[in-house]
Formats: sequence, structure tokens, C-alpha cells
Amino acid sequence: MSPLRMPGIPDAGEVERSWRAAADEVGGHYGLTPRQSIPYIRVATPGHQIVLQLLYTGSGYRTSVRAPFHDPGGVSLVITDESGLGAFFKKLGFTQDIEIGRTDFDDRFLVRGHPVAHVRRLLAPPVPDHIVAQPFIDLRITGALFGESYPRGISEVVIHRSRIVRPTAQLVGLVEVARALVTRLDPLGTVETTDLEELLTRLARPRGRVVDIWSGIVLWDGDPPRRDSVRRLGERGDVKAVPALIEALDDPDPALVVDAIRALDAIGDPAAVPALVRLLGRRRDHVEDEPLSDHAGRALRAFGEEALVDAVERALAGDRTGLLEAVGALREPAIEAFMQVLDSFDLDARVEAAVVLGELGARQALPLLRDKSWAMGLRTKLADASRAAIDAIEAQASLPRPASAAPPTPQSAQGATLPRPAQPRGSGTGATLPRPVDEPDARER
Repeated sequence: MSPLRMPGIPDAGEVERSWRAAADEVGGHYGLTPRQSIPYIRVATPGHQIVLQLLYTGSGYRTSVRAPFHDPGGVSLVITDESGLGAFFKKLGFTQDIEIGRTDFDDRFLVRGHPVAHVRRLLAPPVPDHIVAQPFIDLRITGALFGESYPRGISEVVIHRSRIVRPTAQLVGLVEVARALVTRLDPLGTVETTDLEELLTRLARPRGRVVDIWSGIVLWDGDPPRRDSVRRLGERGDVKAVPALIEALDDPDPALVVDAIRALDAIGDPAAVPALVRLLGRRRDHVEDEPLSDHAGRALRAFGEEALVDAVERALAGDRTGLLEAVGALREPAIEAFMQVLDSFDLDARVEAAVVLGELGARQALPLLRDKSWAMGLRTKLADASRAAIDAIEAQASLPRPASAAPPTPQSAQGATLPRPAQPRGSGTGATLPRPVDEPDARER
């Protein structure tokens, strides 16, 4: 770990000791920010991360707490110390102030937000106790801060304290305020659950990350709780989860896809077979040193589709014996799998996939094959195989053939095999035909 660097702070050692003590008390992790090597405390729950950190702004340090959470309803809350114009406008009744019936809190703080009833529930004990214990506090629920980007439906609790907070009790209080608020704002994100509906809801939440633009600390990561939900759905073995798990097979997160494959394997519903067949072509993403296609292949073997898996593997190695028979009723998902192989890193497999698509008469693959058939005018194995596949598909479908067999250009690749539009009268080749005799003018009759 890098040494603590805090320019202009003579008691850096004392700060480190108090922050370490606070981390131990709240059950968090103490560390140094990767970019500035100054202290932070991270407290993790199943669906949230609360980060208390020091930020150096150029004019000095400030203590900040950030706690992103899932907020589809758009809750609003701002709490500030009454001072200056805020107190003046409050006395005149020109600004909203939500009171909670506690004198030491209501007299000191200006509270704004909506819905009002929900704000009062958020400020139930022990939140006011921790807020009152702070010499100064600015708390708000907000969206993405300047320069950052959040997934849709994600907001965060942000608390600011000017200067460095040293007392351990105050540091603990800041964390506990954030923890209580996110627990009330998003209870599903703070507890372990095995309930089917709750797991499906958590799986449907946003994916992605929120990273602090200044410190580089990961504040929120939507993928781990979604993966956990998939694993728990597999453990439940409820067929009601199958549609959501099938949808998860298309997720950009490869680790979540593998968890979904295993969950579907554990549930054993044959409805998952077509979606698993499509994954036989997803060879670029690797999990546990294996491509996703291998994980899908094992699940398909458990469903009794050994012949199909073996036939696909042989076809991509150049042996297409028995492929059509093995594909059978799963022709469409198999075609999608071979189309995905065209974008893999294995050139030989890409060439064989193009050949297979031609033999299967995969008309839906024509746009992709036309794209692969253009190699900047060069002859390559993939370009040649793609052109041959296009010819085979068009022959099977009895589509109009292009007038020239010359390799297509990028501009003509998409429409090279489509019928040419009729030429307007008086243009093109028709321009040399005899023109009709004009009717004599009435004045000449």
C-alpha cells in the first residue's frame, strides 16, 4: 500500500489512526485512494457500497460520503445547516422546510424534499441523532455528479463536511447516516434474499459501474448482486425463473451468462435449449479460461443434445458430416450460433462457419456474409468462403443473381444481388430506341 500523502497536514498519522479505528467500528475496509493516496473507508452491503473519503480540492481537504443506490422513483432530499439566506427565507416562509418534530434538529437544519411523508420516514431515528452530532453537514440525494455517468435509475446519497473530520465518533456517524438512508431507500439492495420475486427484481436492475472521477474508487457495481441473484435462482430450481434466465444469456457480462447457463442446467427445463444452442457461437468471451461456447456445450449435453454439440464442433473443424441431421428442428438457433462465429478470433472457424451457413441456406446471414466478403479488394479465405456461401444461399432461394461476378465493393455489397430497378424512359440503354412521332400541331393541320 502506498504511504499516506497529505500535503500541509502535520498530523497525518493521527488522521490515519482515527480513520482506521472508524473502519473497524463500522465493519468497513480502510485504504488509500489509487490516484491521490489519501484515506478512504468502504462499507459494502449486498447491493451498495458506502465510501467515506478525503478529497483534496486545491483549496484544502474536505470529508465526503457517497452511497449510490437504485432509485426508480426519484426521491428528493436536501439537508443543510440554517445559515445566511437559508435561515432568512425560512423565517419568511419563502422556502420549503420539512420538520420532524424534534426541536434540536428542526431549529438547526433546513430540510427540503419530496414526497414529504417519505422524507419524514427517511429521517426516523437514528438518522437525526447522527446528523445533530456533526458540527456542520450538507446532505443531499442527487444524480450523477459533474463529469460522471450513472446507469438509468441510479441516484446517490452525498454528504459533505468541510475540512478533515478527525474524531472517530463523527466518522462513524457519517457512515451510519448513509447506511440508514440507503437501507430505507432501497431495502432490497441491503439484505440477502431467496424470495423468487425479489431475486427477479434484483436481476432486472441496471448493470454497470459508478466510479468516483477524482479518486478512482468504485462506488457502485451493479453486476455482482445480479450474478448473486442468478445463482440463487438456480439453487431454487423454480421453472418460473427460466424466462428471466434465458434473457440473461444475452447479457454483456460473461460471468453472469455463465451463472445463467449453470442455473438453467440446474433447473433442467428444455425450454432453455434453443437459447443455449445460440451460445455455441459465442467464442470470444472467456470465463474461467473457457469460452462461453464450451460452458453452453456442457449444459446442452446434460439436456441430451450431445449429437448437436459434437456436430457443431466437427463442422467448425472442417467436418460437416451429419450436421444437417443433428441440427434438425434447432436450425434457426444453430444458424445464429454460426453467424456469431463469423466474428470470433479463430480465422479457420470463421471460414468453416461461412461454409456451413451456405450449406444451411441461411438467408438471414446474407448481410453479414456480404460484409465479410469484402476484403478491400484482396482475396482471403474468409472473403472467398463468404462469396461462395452467398452463391449457395441465392441458388437455394432462387434469388436473382448479379450481372457480374466481380467482388463487391462496400457500396454495392448490400444490394449486389438484388434486382436492378427499371431504367426510366429516355435514359440508359433505352435512349437509343426510336422516339415516338409527335402529333402534328393543330395549327399545321
